[in-house]
Amino acid sequence: MRRGLPDRSHSGDDVRCETEVDTVQLEVKDLVIPGGIIDVWQQLVDCMADTLSVPSVMINRLEPPELEVFRSNVSVENPFPSGTRMQMAGVYCATAAMKRRKLMVSDARADPEWADSPTAEAGIYAYLGYPLLWPDGEVFGTICAVDTKTNRWGRKYEKLLLTIKNVIEMHLMLVNTLHVLDDKNSELAHTLAEVKTLRGLLPICASCKKVRDDEGYWRQIESYVRERSHVEFTHGLCPECAEKLYPGLDV
Repeated sequence: MRRGLPDRSHSGDDVRCETEVDTVQLEVKDLVIPGGIIDVWQQLVDCMADTLSVPSVMINRLEPPELEVFRSNVSVENPFPSGTRMQMAGVYCATAAMKRRKLMVSDARADPEWADSPTAEAGIYAYLGYPLLWPDGEVFGTICAVDTKTNRWGRKYEKLLLTIKNVIEMHLMLVNTLHVLDDKNSELAHTLAEVKTLRGLLPICASCKKVRDDEGYWRQIESYVRERSHVEFTHGLCPECAEKLYPGLDV
């Protein structure tokens, strides 16, 4: 992962990507990741880097046209500390995200697609990464590990990284759900603020059906209710009244 790397790729599934990264529109939701989840992610990348014995394990967030190293293990050997930003074009992670599948490079120096790339020249020879997706399928970013030497990335590496991917995507689902619930709560609060409720005993004339307000005045029930709610009245005739007032007329 380097600034301005050419768009080349190679994976365990023989994936080849010939499309320029900057021609693809990757929409990323602008949601805030809670601090508690960020702390967990930091623990995960620290643990993974130690377990896999690699210089860098990263959770990256795509913010086209840039990529942000959102969380990365704390180590003097890590060339990509948290907060690092780089252009997406030619970056391993951008390719993994575009293809929405695993991307694996064992040795860029021995790969015709990467041998002459700035990646190899910068000493980043091996990469294993998976895309991270929001619940609706939009790309959040990637989870990846890189190495400065040849790394064949055995099944142990893949299974561990895939497990972390699943955990992070569960967190993204939680963040998305909380966001939806917050929106719904805001809508509900707004709706409740607009509602006016009639409560208590309401004196009403048994004959003319006028009601007595708090000041002792008798008023038409329509005007009384309208002032105390958002109800608007329309007028018509019920069948009984229609027959009484207009006998024989189909109203």
